[in-house]
Amino acid sequence: MFSVEFTLSITSLIGIVSGSLFAGYILRSRQLRKKQFKISELRKEIVYNHAQILELQKEYVSLEKTMNGTMAPVLPLKQDQHHNGVKEAAAF
Repeated sequence: MFSVEFTLSITSLIGIVSGSLFAGYILRSRQLRKKQFKISELRKEIVYNHAQILELQKEYVSLEKTMNGTMAPVLPLKQDQHHNGVKEAAAF
């Protein structure tokens, strides 16, 4: 059977572990920064959309107020049966 002997000093082991920890920290902080940036963009978009919705509701309410204020009275085309009977009896 083949045997490979590999020696590693404690200082090189500490260097490898610390280098890998540093590289992992840098990569993860970059990922978190990108995610935080994306979250802030989405929050800004949500606030903007809510502002647009509120503006449209404000316009809708003002239009509704003007429509209710300027409406002419509507006269019904058909009269109730009770009123028709009274008119017919008075016509004879």
